[in-house]
Amino acid sequence: MRSRYTAHVVGDTQYLDRTYLPTSKLPPKPYEGTPRPIKWVKLEIHRHDANVRPGVSHVDFSAHFTEDGQSGVMHEKSEFELIDGAWLFSRVLREGPAPIVSAPKVGRNDPCPCGSGKKFKRCCGA
Repeated sequence: MRSRYTAHVVGDTQYLDRTYLPTSKLPPKPYEGTPRPIKWVKLEIHRHDANVRPGVSHVDFSAHFTEDGQSGVMHEKSEFELIDGAWLFSRVLREGPAPIVSAPKVGRNDPCPCGSGKKFKRCCGA
């Protein structure tokens, strides 16, 4: 985790690719484009949950930065996997409540969910 932060500070994109699970086995590629003018200022580790599963750990952190004269904080909870003796960043974990899942839509010819025994289109769907 700290080494990836340091790679962001010094702009070592190849190290970031090598330590990111989806790109870790791919051949290195040159960075294309102009790097954003971000200055990383400080890293705060809030929590480290070691071995939440075998070979998997979670890190909750804040990375402080300045961009175009404005200060900012990126807060993230990340998952790392131990593969071949190296910790690789695998994904960002979702924070907050679970997404809202709506109830299945009632078809016009389905029985009405109110329990009347009528078709939906002749009852509450009218």
